[in-house]
Amino acid sequence: MSGITVSGGAGGVGAKLDDMRLQAQQLATLSTELIGRSGTAAAKAVDGDLLESMILSPVTGAAAEGAIVLASGSLLLVATETGVSAVFLEGAVVAYETADQLIAAATVALHNGVAFVIGVLAVPVGLVAAAGVAVVGGAWMLTVAGVNVVVEGVDSLVEGAQQTLDQIGDNPWLLLSPAGVAGLFTANSIAAYSPQEVIDRTAATYADALARLQELAPIAGQAANEWLGDNAWIEDILTDGAPGLLAGLTFLPGLLPGFNGLMSVVTGQGWPPLTYEQAIDAIATGGGRFGLFDDGRGGLAMDPDDPSQPLAVSRDRTVTDLGDLLQGSADIDKGEDELSNIRVIQSAGPPPSWIVQIPSTQVWDPHGGAISNDLTSDIAAMQGEQTALGQAVKDAMAAAGISPTDPVMLEGFSLGGITAGSLASDPDFGYNVTHVVTAGSPIARFDIPDDVQVLSMEFNEDPVARLDGQGNPDSANWTTVQGDAPRLGGVNPEQQDPGIASAHNAQRYEMMADETSSSGDPSVDAYLDSASGFFSGDQQVTDYSPTRR
Repeated sequence: MSGITVSGGAGGVGAKLDDMRLQAQQLATLSTELIGRSGTAAAKAVDGDLLESMILSPVTGAAAEGAIVLASGSLLLVATETGVSAVFLEGAVVAYETADQLIAAATVALHNGVAFVIGVLAVPVGLVAAAGVAVVGGAWMLTVAGVNVVVEGVDSLVEGAQQTLDQIGDNPWLLLSPAGVAGLFTANSIAAYSPQEVIDRTAATYADALARLQELAPIAGQAANEWLGDNAWIEDILTDGAPGLLAGLTFLPGLLPGFNGLMSVVTGQGWPPLTYEQAIDAIATGGGRFGLFDDGRGGLAMDPDDPSQPLAVSRDRTVTDLGDLLQGSADIDKGEDELSNIRVIQSAGPPPSWIVQIPSTQVWDPHGGAISNDLTSDIAAMQGEQTALGQAVKDAMAAAGISPTDPVMLEGFSLGGITAGSLASDPDFGYNVTHVVTAGSPIARFDIPDDVQVLSMEFNEDPVARLDGQGNPDSANWTTVQGDAPRLGGVNPEQQDPGIASAHNAQRYEMMADETSSSGDPSVDAYLDSASGFFSGDQQVTDYSPTRR
């Protein structure tokens, strides 16, 4: 790993803006207080006792009046300066936030425009490219076959001539008949010509070319993989510009009468969609028309020995840092009987604190099945809806005995992190979520409350982490760690960078978590300090198996 970068959190721009806004509020309050005190001081100048004393001692009274006026005027001047500073400071915050919002809006518009052009060109360019490959490939194959026909023809002529000369050597009298020699040459040449030799030679050429392509394919594939990893920003354009991409892909069919109306009926959205959220809803609703993405109802696998109780398996584990968390994410995806696990970790209190680890996507079939951590759950979660997997998490927390007031950390890799972000942003969740840790999870669009501390780890090459199409908020409660995906070590260490194809990996994120913990970054340190209770004391670890009914 070539180092990490940290944004947001206690040391981020958002935190500094919050400090500036708080300072502006304090200055405004101070200004108001000083104005009040200035008025109180000024009122002393017309106090009856002071005015009466001036008759007895005009000089002293005049000096007192001057001092009061000077003091009240100075207070008013300081109050004015303080108030102006408050206004300018608040204005600077507003100006920054407004500029940031304008840049974000312009970026979305640009991404949609670029994605629209890509969508419009994708189909015709793809067809032209495919046709070009087919034509060039077909022409090359015909050329190879034609050349081999010619080569075999030349070879047969040479062999026919040689046979004819041998026959003349044995029978010189054949030269008395030129026509006979010509006929003999023709017969020998025809006999020497072998269609099977043409087929074998052509097949050998094709096989050699295919072998060369197979040798080059991994090299070309890895080069493309690394290039896409180095230029993963392209995915930001396509995801943030999802409405433009869908509009572009259907632009040409959309010229047909009634097509857009049909798409609106199928997707349940005005077509084309205008926002990222509408694009996701269109995909989910459109799939639902064909029996896809039916999330059903979630729950826990029951104990075969006591069907009235959920299956709960105790584990001999300790979780003392971020690296342990991510190792746990890799562990729970293995699961029992093809089911992944929800892991609940209790650290002794009082009050007890709880880590709830949520599994990642294990099934990519768009038809919702018994395993709830699947593609269907991904789609539903990205819509901002509570999912069957989310319900299973609630059931596991209830089975573990977590109270509504106990501090809870939700953690997950990939879908696990998406589900964690979704639950943390649900005002009706019913539990005291204080911390969230995600790895490779696109959760930027979730409205997670300000009192929840969030730590998100994302590889630059990871395509899944970019599916939300925008960066995480730069706020005081949200720390984002980014960096290049590392190569895996172990018994057979990787020799090539993971690129875009292999960056989404819990074991790689475990390595990032270790580096994050030791980075010394103030935002990371502040997060870890606030979460120290989850990683200390005696721990009990229990796994539950989520399912869909």
